[in-house]
Formats: sequence, C-alpha cells, structure tokens
Amino acid sequence: MKLSDDPHALRIAVLLVLAGILLFAPSFNDPFHFDDVLITNDANVMNAAQWSHFFNPLHLRQLTFLTFYLNHLAGGLDPSGYHVVNVLLHVANSALLFFLLRRFVERWIAIAAAAIFLVHPIQTSALLYVYERSTLLACFFSLLALIALAERRIGWVVVFFALAFEGKESAIAVPLSLAILVGGRKFSRLRVIFLATAASLSILALALLIHWNDRTVGIGAAAQISPLRYLLTETRVVYTYLRLLVFPYPQSLEYDFHEFGGVLAATGIVLILAGGYWLYRKERWRIPGLCVLAFFILLAPTSSIIPSADAAFEHRLYLPMLAFSLFVAGLLAPLPQRNVVATAVIIALAVLTIGRERIWSSDIALWEDTSRKAPGKARVWFNLGGAYLNTDPEKARAALLRALELQPHFTEALYDLGVIEQGKRNWNMALAYYGKAVEEQPTYWPAWNNMANTLFAIGQHERALEGFEKTLRLNPDYWPAQYNLAIVHFMRGRYAEAVRKLRIVLDWRPDFRDARYLLATSLTRAGDRALADAEWKKLGEVNAAESRITPTMILAPNRP
Repeated sequence: MKLSDDPHALRIAVLLVLAGILLFAPSFNDPFHFDDVLITNDANVMNAAQWSHFFNPLHLRQLTFLTFYLNHLAGGLDPSGYHVVNVLLHVANSALLFFLLRRFVERWIAIAAAAIFLVHPIQTSALLYVYERSTLLACFFSLLALIALAERRIGWVVVFFALAFEGKESAIAVPLSLAILVGGRKFSRLRVIFLATAASLSILALALLIHWNDRTVGIGAAAQISPLRYLLTETRVVYTYLRLLVFPYPQSLEYDFHEFGGVLAATGIVLILAGGYWLYRKERWRIPGLCVLAFFILLAPTSSIIPSADAAFEHRLYLPMLAFSLFVAGLLAPLPQRNVVATAVIIALAVLTIGRERIWSSDIALWEDTSRKAPGKARVWFNLGGAYLNTDPEKARAALLRALELQPHFTEALYDLGVIEQGKRNWNMALAYYGKAVEEQPTYWPAWNNMANTLFAIGQHERALEGFEKTLRLNPDYWPAQYNLAIVHFMRGRYAEAVRKLRIVLDWRPDFRDARYLLATSLTRAGDRALADAEWKKLGEVNAAESRITPTMILAPNRP
C-alpha cells in the first residue's frame, strides 16, 4: 500500500508527531544524565576537526556519535539540542511504525499501536537519556528497512539495516526476527540473507568488543558473570519487563537483581514462547503469536546468553515495544467500545509518562528516586553523589561514602571525594583520596590531573609537572592538561615551554581566550614582541598590560 492509497495516512502521521512533541517538549530543558558524560567528555565529539574519526570501521555506534558531534557543532554543550533530536527521532519512529503497520493490518490497529508506542512510559528511559540515542537510531533505520522490504527495495533494505547496526549493534535482532518469522517459499532466499546478515554483524560486534577490551558487554563481561548465570538472571528480569509493560509503575533507572531465576522462571518463559508459537500457527491469531515471538527475539541481544555488566535497563525494551504495541492494539481492536477503551489506555499511559518526565527533569530528583528503588547498588549512590556535587557537597559526601560502603574499591567515588576536599581546600585529604584512586586504578587519568592541580596549589610545582605529564601519557587528547602544564611553566618563568604548550591548546580550542591571553603574555615576557603583538591583536587589544589575569588551572571533570 502506497501513501497515495490512504488519503488520511499523512494526516494521522502528522497528528502522531505533534502529539509526541507536545508530550515530550518539557524534556527540552532537561540536563544531561548518567552516561551522557561519555558524550561531553569525548574529545572526538568536542573537537570540530575530528569528523573523520566517525568513519573508522573499528568502532561501534559511529552513526550515533556522529549525531552527537553534529549536535555539538550546532549548539555546543547545551543539553536542549540533544534532547530535541531524541524527541524528534522518537516521534518519527512512531510515525514510521504507523506507515509500516497500515500495509498489513487494519488502520485502527496501526494507529493504536503507533500511539501506544509513542506514549508508553517505558519509552522515557531511551528517550530522555541522551546517550541512548543509539537505540532510537537503531529503531529508526530498522523501521525504514522494513518499509523498504515491504516495497521490495532490497538495496535500501541492506543500507538501512547497516545504518541501524551503526546506531546500535542490538539492531541485528530485527533481521534475525525476519529470518525466523517470515514465512513462504518466495521469502526463502531472503531468510538466508537475513540469517547471514545477523550472524555476520553479531560476529563483527563481538570481535570489536574483544579488540577494544570492552568490559561491559560480551566477552569482557563474561569474566565477571558467565553466560549461563546471566541467562538465568534474565529469566527473572523478563518478568519485571513484562510487568513494566503491562503495569508501568513504579519505574526506576536502575534495577538490582542479586539472585538468578530457577526452573519455574525458565519454564514460564518456555510456556509463553510455546503459546506464542501455537497462536502464530493459527490463521486467526497469527499476528498476536507473531508479536509474542518477535518480542522475545528483539529482547534476545540484551537478555539471553550474551553477558552484560547490568542485568536490566528499561531502554532495552524500546525495540521490543514495537511488538508489544501491536499486540495490545490487536487485543483492543475486537472490543465493542474500542475507541473509548483505547483512549482511556493512551491517556493513562500519557499521565504516567508525564510523571516520569518530571523525575527525569532534574538529576537530583532522578537519582533520589533511583536510590529509593535500588538502594543496594553502589553506582546509584555514586551518581546521587554526583548530582549533589555542585550544590550540596555534604550530601554528596554522604552518598559517596555510602557507595564506598557497598563497593570499597570504587575508584570514581574516591575521586569525587577528592574533588569535594579539593573544593574545600583540604589539600591533604584531597591528595589522600586521589592517591587511593590511582592505587585502585593506576590508569585513571582524572585523578592524576587533579592530584597535580592540588600539588601546584601547595607549591609543589615540579611534582605537579610530573602529574600533568602522567595525565597526558594516559590521555593524550585531554588538552586541559596541556594548559595546566603551560601554567606551571609560566609560573616558573619557562616562557618558551609555556608557549609550546599553549599553541597545542589553541589548536584544540582556538576560542579559548584565557589560553590566548597567557600566550600573548608569555611571548611578551620572552621578548618576542612581533609574535606577542600578533596575539594581542587577535584578542582585540593593543598595548595590553602584560598580566591583568591570574591563570587558573582546569580540574578534570567530576564525571569523567
């Protein structure tokens, strides 16, 4: 069915988009959360000259990070632009789901499924957590691939699935679902292609994770939890996921699963799958059965035998929601008062979504909520401490100490406690915490940077110099350490060394006025008047005083 076959299709899609924007517009003012620091601290994202990095085939999720790079080019580190893109992707996914489903099911079911997918509160995690744009992109290009398949545009199918994989590797579940569920003799060649594609991309993803020694998923995580133990844990997690889909309250950013499931939990899942397969074999119930099977296949990359450092996250349900939304819409369709019932369901879901949005609107509110629901996880208290860090250091200290009680060797918590003590000018305590952090993790460059900063503050300039040089050996792209080195050289009267470091800094950040001012001052004191005058002119100053400012060192970020 082409767009022109349904004169109302475009109008319905526009209404879905407008409703989604209206529902999620408050998130435009949200801050960054959780692993969003992986964006803001990524030197490639932050440096306009690093665009070629995103075409490196030895990295995963390159498309996702390219969009972050473009976000930064357009709006810097203002979170609003990042949230706007996430919302637009989500509402686009809802519209694409409608366009896909209307080819195969009654229009009412397609609208209801797209609306449920749009407003369900379980979607807030993938949508409001900027770093999970990878999931939104994977869904976006997977839906485009499915629409292209319906149009028999096989070339575009391949392109879109490749882009979905570059958004997030778990998108391989979509061609895998097609390979398993699409029937008919005319699809036999496509089934082979989809299976081969899913297998090849899976091997590629695991190979890259091994290449980069990743410890959070795949082979690296297997050192902490075996595939069998992870699978048994997931047999419990799945029931939590099903509960959240049917009754999405309460929700939490983190879930704590200490024990794994047993025979009964595994048997229940097998029975659900068997029931789904039985329905799939019946002509009348084929679509509900397909939804059940597709749900578990789409969930498989994160909830099967491939270990992950985290047992459960709500954003892992974003792709499976495609199947669940259609399943619910199919159940509602035969009801006598289906419009009334569907409207009530959608309104109830939207109200819960608004409540969840309010929690996500503040980092403190988000982690206070999470600490109440997962109090046994050290990472929760660490992030609550990070949320308090800039506004209430004493509450931050209490939360971080609680994190250390639960996980005594928590490097990042030790580091943040050092940041608190450094802010209070308790230099010895700060050095003690930074020292413990590098004992736990000798490659933890932020602690080396801030330790050097502290040493400089107490007059130990040469030891500070060693600390900044160590920072750069561990993280050559961390340009603030170059600036800190320049300050040390400047204060010691080594102006030529300061100039060399400052030119490196200005290659990274040509708009960094303090660095250019220090460069002009260093050149002036070194007696190079011609180059000094050129730098003063760039600053828009003529015959400027040599030192109207005291250079201030840059601390490593609180959430490195």
